[in-house]
Amino acid sequence: MENWPLFFIIGIPLAITIGLVFNFLFALVDELHIAAFHRPIYIHLYTNFLEISVEQEKILTKKFEFYNKLSTKRKKYFNHRVTLFLEKYEFIPRDNIVVNEEVQTIIAATYVMLTFGMRHFLLTAFDKIIIYPEEYYSTFSEQYHKGEYNPRMKAVVFSWKHFYEAFELSNDNLNLGIHEFTHVIHHHSLYGQDASSLTFKKHFQRVLTIIENPQARQKLIESEYFRVYAFTNSFEFVSVAIEHYFETPNQFKQEFPVLFKHVSRMLNHRH
Repeated sequence: MENWPLFFIIGIPLAITIGLVFNFLFALVDELHIAAFHRPIYIHLYTNFLEISVEQEKILTKKFEFYNKLSTKRKKYFNHRVTLFLEKYEFIPRDNIVVNEEVQTIIAATYVMLTFGMRHFLLTAFDKIIIYPEEYYSTFSEQYHKGEYNPRMKAVVFSWKHFYEAFELSNDNLNLGIHEFTHVIHHHSLYGQDASSLTFKKHFQRVLTIIENPQARQKLIESEYFRVYAFTNSFEFVSVAIEHYFETPNQFKQEFPVLFKHVSRMLNHRH
């Protein structure tokens, strides 16, 4: 017992210092790994797995081709992340819409699919999802919207009708959920220093070099592959490009292989 004061004086500060040094060194190595190999050292590392309900698994199996292509191990990762998402973020219904288990699961799984290559996926850039039954009037933009990301309110807002319609038609390059959640990720990456933000930010700069090149930009426009709205600004282009990445990846890769590669690396995917 006589050594306890010495432990508190030396041991605890030493342990804290070692921990801080380790975290600094790991962050440095992680950043160097990103620079060299375009991806963080690891993505999925869990001590235990949270489960989803039988009904949720039925929804994922029926509705998500992405989920069905995963290995059994990676499905456990996916399920774990869906549960974490549903525990972290608040769902707020508007205009008497019923936000049931199917609505929540589809929205959560869309986000998890989009961020499945990212280690840090539970972002603080939003804390709530507001759901309207149909198109709604936004007090933020003073316009009618089908969806939006409001960073000031830390809210993602959807018209469920338009979210689900875009979700059901999986090859028209329109996916409201992916589009708005990409805005969240993009906004977070501007300030975040975590490995996923650094990876996203790094390859966003590569995308910028393409769309800011007059000849490359003109080629993108003339192809008519990306809808005109994509060229509103760089934020909208990235969101639209990632919609295309998930909806028509083979065509995207064939028509614009370099752009496709950078979008893939933004999300830490491999093709």
